[in-house]
Amino acid sequence: MGRHLLPKVGGSLVLALDEVETIFDTDFRTDFFGMLRSWHNSRASAPIWKKLDLALVTSTEPYQLIGNLNQSPFNVGTQIELMDFTPEQVADLNHRHGSPLHPEQIPECILLFGGQPYLVRRALYLVASGRMSAADLFTHAADDGGPFGDHLRYHFFRLHDRADLIQGLRQVIHASTCADERVIYRLHSAGLVRIEGRTVLPRCRLYADYFREHLRG
Repeated sequence: MGRHLLPKVGGSLVLALDEVETIFDTDFRTDFFGMLRSWHNSRASAPIWKKLDLALVTSTEPYQLIGNLNQSPFNVGTQIELMDFTPEQVADLNHRHGSPLHPEQIPECILLFGGQPYLVRRALYLVASGRMSAADLFTHAADDGGPFGDHLRYHFFRLHDRADLIQGLRQVIHASTCADERVIYRLHSAGLVRIEGRTVLPRCRLYADYFREHLRG
């Protein structure tokens, strides 16, 4: 990049990487993300690196996967965070899907998924496409073999061998708090909890139900 590409670029170069979470399970993830961070850091000392901009898109911020935050490219630069849907936005999205949820079911959808964009969108798609009834979706949402099983297991496996994060999430589920600010930061960055003043809560009831069952001990 520094010896061959950037010297030949007349203007600026934007390297955009989508779905970078696909790299999280590889053996080289730390080296790869460390390389991206070094490119960013080089902008401060070598003018040629100022030609390069990075745009990384991921479903969640993987702070729990990068032990050394000084090697992470996710805590520098400008972050654009997608916020959860509001009740009004969920109702509008339901309407755009052909109203698969009855008006009285929308509050239950919001309670279960908390406005999390992926969960809400998938729920509406499954019901609108006729793959599941709303009643079955709500009943089996937290099941391993249910409509969100892959998504929930993804987060569960990300916590593997991270005793501090597991214990912190247990505290959040059972006591709405966590003693370690660093753990709160990592769980929030991973999209698993939300912070309301001094209270820390699971991001949605689906996560609370699933992890309450799977993090026993």
